[in-house]
Amino acid sequence: MTQTYEEKIIASRAERETRLRENERSWLALTGLYWLEEGNNTFGRDASNDIQLDSPSVPPQAGVFQYKNDLVTLKVNESVEMTCNGSPVKAKILHNDRAEHPDFLELGSLIILVIQRGKNCLIRVWDKNTPNRKNFTGLKHFPINPDYRITARFVPYDPPRLLKIRDVIGEEYDAEFPGFVVFTLGGKECRLEAETTEGGLFFNYYDPTNGNGSYPGGRFLVTDPPTDREVVIDFNMAYNPPCAYTDYATCPLPPSQNRLPVRIPVGEMIYRHHHE
Repeated sequence: MTQTYEEKIIASRAERETRLRENERSWLALTGLYWLEEGNNTFGRDASNDIQLDSPSVPPQAGVFQYKNDLVTLKVNESVEMTCNGSPVKAKILHNDRAEHPDFLELGSLIILVIQRGKNCLIRVWDKNTPNRKNFTGLKHFPINPDYRITARFVPYDPPRLLKIRDVIGEEYDAEFPGFVVFTLGGKECRLEAETTEGGLFFNYYDPTNGNGSYPGGRFLVTDPPTDREVVIDFNMAYNPPCAYTDYATCPLPPSQNRLPVRIPVGEMIYRHHHE
């Protein structure tokens, strides 16, 4: 049986909730974010470590992350069991999240990854046993309204533009924007800069519902590629950035150009669980 428009949206939201609940590396499972200092960074459960991993499954002193010349080298203490991509490890230069095949470390119930942001490297930590994920009860959404599914005109840049994007931890990076979209909503002309993403376009935007029903830091939206310089934008599919669910994400902030003049009272609402 063919799904209706509303059924497709509801099914997509259910899939997203399943990923957040069941993925051991979901945003709900993030429990730590640590800046690496040049040189040796000790890690373990004990407070004397440079990186204190507050989990009963972690030894008091587990090892060292050596950060030198933009490389991070792991050195595991003698009696400590740790794996890298499923295999036991004692020492290794680590591939960060920008690499084609990043190195995921496991220590007790924790999953650890080196991430690169700007010129800095940080340690990202998930906990498979975190109650945030296990107690997740679902997301909140505005009522579905097909009036917010619109066809916009796509105006390409030739060549694509590079814009500086700032993230919530203060780092900046260049992102490629192949063009922008123009549409009318609520009697007002709107424009959004479109970022390149796998299989289509990505929009990171503000609107007047932010902090008043929706997440204060803006929302994300992905569309199919343009066809004949037109793009179907369905704001009912808008979703929150990772920072809505955790204090340990590094979300990009919307570009200053992507501030819509009209309320978008559809899509995902604010997720309050981690502030309660």
